Amino acid sequence: MMEKLFRTNSLPKLERLESWADHMFRAVAPMEIACSDPANFHGQIDGMDLGVVHVSRVRASPCEGSRTSRMIRQSDPEVFQLSLSLRGRVEINQDRKAAALSRSSDLVLYHSSRPSYVRSGVGGISTDGVMAVFPRTVLHLPAHKVEKLIATSFSGREGIAALLAGFLTELTAGTHHYAASARPHLGDTLIDLLVSLLAERLDSDVAIPPESQQNVLMMRIRIFIQRHLGDPALDVAAIAAAHNISVRTLHRLFQSQGIGAAAWIRAQRLERCRRDLCDRAQADRPIRAIAARWGYTDAASFSRAFHAAYGFSPRDYRHKHTASSARRADAPR
Repeated sequence: MMEKLFRTNSLPKLERLESWADHMFRAVAPMEIACSDPANFHGQIDGMDLGVVHVSRVRASPCEGSRTSRMIRQSDPEVFQLSLSLRGRVEINQDRKAAALSRSSDLVLYHSSRPSYVRSGVGGISTDGVMAVFPRTVLHLPAHKVEKLIATSFSGREGIAALLAGFLTELTAGTHHYAASARPHLGDTLIDLLVSLLAERLDSDVAIPPESQQNVLMMRIRIFIQRHLGDPALDVAAIAAAHNISVRTLHRLFQSQGIGAAAWIRAQRLERCRRDLCDRAQADRPIRAIAARWGYTDAASFSRAFHAAYGFSPRDYRHKHTASSARRADAPR
């Protein structure tokens, strides 16, 4: 889960903007922050460390931030900032280039070593977004190549940018708990996706590390599977064909993750069925309909697989969990 790092609503109104600037100083780098209505400024940050990457969910009133040459001479942590827009309009200027994040899922990369100007909440609408901060050295791409894409917006609606935007959104949604041991791997995945996105925009001679290519391909495959779980015809052959790889390669990719491809598909289907069975809103939906929704065409085989995974029949599991959720809902508060 994300950790609550900073809230302005608990502070006196006259201290909110200054405290926000102090927090951004510590989280990223020195920056001058201004707001047209400082007395009514509101901001909150939730964050999580993923190895060398720090990811934050940032919500704030309209404001402006500038980082000057003097500030850079005084302190430069030499970090990149990757921003994802979820709501509101943000404009970023750096190296005589300007990027506008005007739609949900737009992305932009900039860094601490050049003067920059950021204007968020253009039009008076508060912003909601994700910020990832990491050392410049972890990208493993030629620095002069990366500089070409500073302050360049990427639409997170298709291709690798969509994978990256979706990954950042899911990470910061606050609905999942990530074990400490898993967090560095999540940070590596984020960097792999960003490297692949940048390399795609750059010259074809930019080499992506093989491990990064494999991680990005694995994410594509997992997302493809999750989108097609309801198709009974989904199998390893169909997945391999959709990604222009051999079945043998597909098996090898999953084996590197410590699980077989078919087993992962089965686990995902059973988990979707389990969630639906626990959903009080679907209490009247036949169990066979839930099973069919997630790719099970035979009720008996579904029942056996579910019992093997969870220790209860689907019917008993539904009764146990919908009854307990009903008691919690009816309990006095």
